[in-house]
Amino acid sequence: MKRWWRSLRTAVHHAVLEQARNRLALVLVIFFVPLWLTLAYQVLPDAPVRFHLRAADRLLSLDANTLTQLSGALHSITLIVGFMMFLATRRAAEFDHRLVTAGYPRTCLLLAKNAVLLLTATLAAGYATAGVCLFWRPERLDVMAAALTVGALTYGGGGILLAALLRSELAGMFVVIMVSLIDLTLQNPVANPSADSPVLRWLPAYGAMQSAVAAADTDLVPWRHLLLGLCWAAGLALAGLAVFALRTGRRAGARAATRRPHNAERTARRTPIRLRHPVRSLVYRRAGITDPAVVSSYETCRRLVRRAGRLETAITQLFPARLRPLVWAIYGYGRTLDDLSDTPQSNRQDRAARVRAYTEALEAELRLGRSNDPVRTALVDAVWRWDLPTDGLSAAAAVYHQDATGDTHLATWDDWHAYWHTLAFPFSPTHMLHLLTDPGPALTPHDAEALIRWTDVFNLIDTLRDLRQDAADGSVKLPQSVLDAYGVTLEDLRQHRPGSQFTAMIHALTRQARQWTVQTAQLGVRHPPTAAAMRTATDLQRLELRRIERNPHRLLSHRRTSTPVRFHCTLLLGRLRVARAWRRPTPDKAAALLTLPAPRPAPADRTPDPEQALLPPAAHPSGAHPPSLPAHQLPRHVAVIMDGNGRWATRRGQSRTAGHHSGQRALRDTVYGALEIGLPCLSVYALSTENWTRPAAEIDAILAIVRDGTDINTEEIWQRDVRLVWSGSPDGLPADLVAGVTRTVDATHDRTGLTLNVCFNYGGRSELTHAARALARQVARGEIDAEHITSRHLARHLHQPDLPDVDLLIRTGGEQRTSNFLPWQSAYAEFVFLDTLWPDFDRTHLWRAIDAYTRRDRRFGATHSTPHEPTA
Repeated sequence: MKRWWRSLRTAVHHAVLEQARNRLALVLVIFFVPLWLTLAYQVLPDAPVRFHLRAADRLLSLDANTLTQLSGALHSITLIVGFMMFLATRRAAEFDHRLVTAGYPRTCLLLAKNAVLLLTATLAAGYATAGVCLFWRPERLDVMAAALTVGALTYGGGGILLAALLRSELAGMFVVIMVSLIDLTLQNPVANPSADSPVLRWLPAYGAMQSAVAAADTDLVPWRHLLLGLCWAAGLALAGLAVFALRTGRRAGARAATRRPHNAERTARRTPIRLRHPVRSLVYRRAGITDPAVVSSYETCRRLVRRAGRLETAITQLFPARLRPLVWAIYGYGRTLDDLSDTPQSNRQDRAARVRAYTEALEAELRLGRSNDPVRTALVDAVWRWDLPTDGLSAAAAVYHQDATGDTHLATWDDWHAYWHTLAFPFSPTHMLHLLTDPGPALTPHDAEALIRWTDVFNLIDTLRDLRQDAADGSVKLPQSVLDAYGVTLEDLRQHRPGSQFTAMIHALTRQARQWTVQTAQLGVRHPPTAAAMRTATDLQRLELRRIERNPHRLLSHRRTSTPVRFHCTLLLGRLRVARAWRRPTPDKAAALLTLPAPRPAPADRTPDPEQALLPPAAHPSGAHPPSLPAHQLPRHVAVIMDGNGRWATRRGQSRTAGHHSGQRALRDTVYGALEIGLPCLSVYALSTENWTRPAAEIDAILAIVRDGTDINTEEIWQRDVRLVWSGSPDGLPADLVAGVTRTVDATHDRTGLTLNVCFNYGGRSELTHAARALARQVARGEIDAEHITSRHLARHLHQPDLPDVDLLIRTGGEQRTSNFLPWQSAYAEFVFLDTLWPDFDRTHLWRAIDAYTRRDRRFGATHSTPHEPTA
């Protein structure tokens, strides 16, 4: 056995040396492959070519230079690998015959040729894949490399077969060249309009070409076509090796008898490996998106962004991973409406009807929280997930409707700004800045203005790139005053007549864009990650402007010159700067809120979270354990009205203050029970705005209990995984109490266990009045249209807008009313009223109430139970 392995190593070593001596093939690999790819990308136009891809069973539209690059990559590596294997096998044939005659194991020679074929094909395919990535990034990089490897293996196996059949090296080279030329030329839709013909499936490189095109623009793994290519490769290689075995004679030792490897079954089990996307999986995990259908919808939007151009794709990569799906959804929705409003095969009435139907469907689906359309599914999920205001969507839909009817007329720069700002910000720029800088300090109004100027540069570049297509559609998205100033007419643009006036106009527009980029230089200086991202995005915009300035006439010829290497290097350095900035410590997340601030001032003396391990909840004195309930049946938010402290003390002949102290012990045990059962949120009614009419001594006792209970240094519940939030008003409260509560809120803000919402100096009507005032101020400032206010707008201005709605409300003490407690949040809550006085309440009562809640049929106004939340 050792001699056999030694013979195999020797055969592989000599086979590799034989390939390394082929200097012509090495030169072709190093220089011919990138030269072919570069010429295909630069010389051929990037006009879209539509064809039916059988591997994906769908109609695709790819640029002509992209398709030719794929065909050229396959053509080059099939030529080179096929010729390399033919030449090496042909030159070693006589020597191999002598080795077999002398008793050398024939199996070792056969395996060595297969190993070298696999090595050569893999290296050549990897090099070609890297060359393609210099110009554009395939949708599935792994499938692209696999497709090129399969094509190289196919023609490498063909080279082995030709070496066994042909005597002349010139004849073998001619056959490889002609077969590869015919094969790949017929499969290129640019050269052959009938490239989707079913006859072509019998060609050797059919599986490889179909898989490569599928990898370029789809997310699927075409296993059948990859397997088809492997079958061609295996068949040709086996046929060549069979002829080789016949020609070397039948003298082979017994040790060369074929037998199945002992690990063949294990290898077969490992074959169907599923290729994954670790980067995009991380993006969706950070965004909290786990539903496969929703992920698929976001992927549809992401592909729309990718098809729009490399600038759009690059800019989305500068956003934080948790926000990229949001950007994909916003852009995908806008791109879909733009396509509906500019469909060349339809008249204006049909376009307008489609836009209206699409937007009306979205309005209905936003209320329901779900959709059947992939793009709208992503946008609806984004609106609900990131709590986005939807008033700007109606304005954007109106603009697209004007585009469809042909009523858009941009006379001046003011019209142009108004047009693009409506489309660029369906959600307010202030809200987007808040999302970008979370966590971190709040940005200023100057930052919002700089963001608007940055989008002006982006929109102007997009307008110039689409100039040819817009002119053909009869509507150029440039101010008419600019066209008139330079004497450029729509007919000139439509007839592709770029004169000196056109060149002067383009140069003037690019100068204007450069002036805008100067105004964006200070964007996000208070937030380093945002500043790094915007700096890189501005650099990429300047590269695009430089490209346009160098060849203005190419805007009308639909041909482009570019520097993809410099572009991608700039993007890579920018992404590294952004990642490094995010790793640096950022200020407190609470300072970044741009919505209504929490109802508490921030004192100067903040106490950090004690550096100690969090303890588990204390056990119940009786040893009781929580019931076993599935996690999906638990309520997300339980609210408790702690009633009966005074009556409990009076019945025992004690002061009402003693009842409040006993109630504090009951609250502590309830918190431990909530931790044990895994309850996410618990709200307790500590002091209402109406309770101030009680005797002063009782109010002072309640304030002292709250002061002690929220002290992180003395109260034991803060040694557990509990996060404190406060709902209420600081007006009229002692300054030291407000400072103590704020210190505990800040010290526990990063805990992930139970969120304890203490409603102290709280009134439900007061909270709603406070939110209404905030909305009124926004209307007065012109930030929102009063006609477009929805319930979601008001909910965003509540004291704790991030908490979910109340699922279960418990009241002790025998009373059956809500007493102005969380009226908005409890609109669809289930109620449990207990005769138990609050000091007698403990975690077992909480568990029984939750167990009763899980057996109720929650319909939210419907006729049947539903797992969904009520519509806002």
